[in-house]
Amino acid sequence: MHMLHELIKPTLVQKLIISYAIIIFCLVTALLYSITGLSSVSRTASEIGNVDLPAAEAVDALRDSLREQQRAIGRFSIISGQEYKQLYSSQDISFRNSLRILQQAKLSALPTLQHDYDNYDQTARMIFAGLSVPDARMKSALNLVEGGIETLQRQQSHHLDSKLAAAREKESKTIFRAIILAFSGVIITVLVAALLVYSLSRSIAKLKRATQRIAAGDFDHNPNIAQGDEVGDLANDFLVMASRLKELEQISLDASPLTRLPGNIAIERFINRQMKEKRSFAMCYLDLDNFKSYNDHYGYIKASELLKEAGQVIHESVTGLGKPDTFIGHIGGDDFVVIVDEEDADTACQVIIRGIDSLILKYYSEEDRKIGYIDGVDRYGVKRRFPLISISIAALICRPGDYGSAADIASTAAKVKDQVKGSAGSNYIIVDKEATYEA
Repeated sequence: MHMLHELIKPTLVQKLIISYAIIIFCLVTALLYSITGLSSVSRTASEIGNVDLPAAEAVDALRDSLREQQRAIGRFSIISGQEYKQLYSSQDISFRNSLRILQQAKLSALPTLQHDYDNYDQTARMIFAGLSVPDARMKSALNLVEGGIETLQRQQSHHLDSKLAAAREKESKTIFRAIILAFSGVIITVLVAALLVYSLSRSIAKLKRATQRIAAGDFDHNPNIAQGDEVGDLANDFLVMASRLKELEQISLDASPLTRLPGNIAIERFINRQMKEKRSFAMCYLDLDNFKSYNDHYGYIKASELLKEAGQVIHESVTGLGKPDTFIGHIGGDDFVVIVDEEDADTACQVIIRGIDSLILKYYSEEDRKIGYIDGVDRYGVKRRFPLISISIAALICRPGDYGSAADIASTAAKVKDQVKGSAGSNYIIVDKEATYEA
């Protein structure tokens, strides 16, 4: 479960997108729900305007038409004029038109009213035809029609009230639910934002403590921040940085105090890393010849200055090749190490020799430069002449499987260097198990 959580843990950007997506979803849902609800209310209002209000007017028109018909029948009974018969016919047409309008309302009392009105109309037309119709029959037919109109009016009124109540209820529910949806989106977003702020503040506090611990030299401190988002990646970068700082501190402690170049521990670590990665490289062992005699003759201060600048010249010569994966180290005294790609070994040796030979001359007096040597005493106490300082370089081409360890490489390079020192002046030799190059 924990592994699954790590796999699907969203980044900060994804978390923000999710929170905004939630509030947009809720707001859009609320908007759509509001539109749907208001559309339903609008349809109800339209139906009321197009059906129910005309139906209510039609009911009133039924009463008016029936009243006019009664007047026409009454007057016809007294005077028997044809104009009253025509008046009745026109009101009959009006009555039936009103019935057709009421059909849209779909009221249950309408068929009964239509049937009763047909009986009433038949009786009335018998009167206009001059037939004798009992008053009781006419009154009974009239009462049925009037009762039907009253029933129809009640149904229509109830129907209208029901629609208005349903519309009000729909409107209230729409507003309430829309507010709930919108408010829910805001609440969820606020909660997500609060969680993000809390998570970020905790992580930043941990990173701050980690920075303080690392600044105090505790390079092994782990801020314990979960991986998966940008803060977790930053924490991981912190660990990598701390590891690198620890390594750099070790290199700094191991570095030569004079040249500031990495020392023996760093040299061995770099060679071991090259061997572990199964990379081919050239390990160049550099030695300044006749340096001891120079130190005895000119003094340790002058010799230290020469050694410091020699380290700088070697460093600038190698880095000037423009290759990123190079290494320059100071074993101690007048011994240096340069590690480059195997194809750069020859070029590196040549530029180092040119740089050192140009440097050396300015550290001798004009008289010593002219004669090309200095007088001194060797390690056995014998007086002799020592040539000007030169440099000897033994370069070993190291391929995967050629050597068993960094110590084997160093030991072999030292032996080869001793062979190079036997030649006068600055020289180098490149030792390859496939071929050997000398210069």
